[in-house]
Amino acid sequence: MTLREALSQIPDPRASNRQYPLWSLLALILVAFLSRVDSLRGVERFARTNSHLLPHLGLRKAPGHTRLTTFLHGLDPQALGQALRQVFPEADLEEVLVVDGKTLRGSDKGKSSQVKLVEVLALHLGTTLAQARAEGREDKALQDLLEHLGAEGLKGKVVVGDAGYLYPGVARAIREKGGTTSSS
Repeated sequence: MTLREALSQIPDPRASNRQYPLWSLLALILVAFLSRVDSLRGVERFARTNSHLLPHLGLRKAPGHTRLTTFLHGLDPQALGQALRQVFPEADLEEVLVVDGKTLRGSDKGKSSQVKLVEVLALHLGTTLAQARAEGREDKALQDLLEHLGAEGLKGKVVVGDAGYLYPGVARAIREKGGTTSSS
């Protein structure tokens, strides 16, 4: 199955006045992310600077940031995952864990400091496996979370996170537990 065929099977959440084909927008985002773009604003810039690629992706002109953001908010993530598994059947999402951090909005008001959380998500389940408040350095909180998952919890897993989570100590702890690290 081709990427276009798989992406065309995803239900389109937009109204009938669609300027861009669904598969085209998803293919553009995928190509941009594979080219190390890390945001939807970056996808917009990528499309504008690589306009020679647009006809190959079924696009006449580059979509804007707002169009991409609005489109993705209504997209069914399970349908997207199912479509991508048809094209890339060797990808085993059960082996992927995602680490992420958040600062709670409004937590820095008044005399209290910001509240920061770190979490480990199971990509295939779409749920958080563990979450903890980061008291001080986020890398220490993340190492504690990974320790709570147990050594067998990382055997053969790929742990993905943005570059902010590739502290040497965290990467070493993941490798010691049999996992592999990757940054986006």
